[in-house]
Amino acid sequence: MGSGIRPHIPDGAQTVNFRPEAILSLIATAFSLIAFLLMLEESLALRAGRDPMTNGVRAWVRRFPRVTYALAVVIGMLLGHLLWP
Repeated sequence: MGSGIRPHIPDGAQTVNFRPEAILSLIATAFSLIAFLLMLEESLALRAGRDPMTNGVRAWVRRFPRVTYALAVVIGMLLGHLLWP
């Protein structure tokens, strides 16, 4: 104890690292949060007796299949870029 130098605490300012693993982790966390919020909203909507938001998402996907396909391609390209060795 005391005011001496502690070897387990880094000295100086730390920088943020944006490596592919960190970016992929952020994307997975965001998708997990979105999925959780959609499931929560669906359960609350069904309990209240109204249509859930996921019905609107399904309708949008069926109405704009090319945009949905393009979005899936972009997500696949991003994941392929981050995970390909």
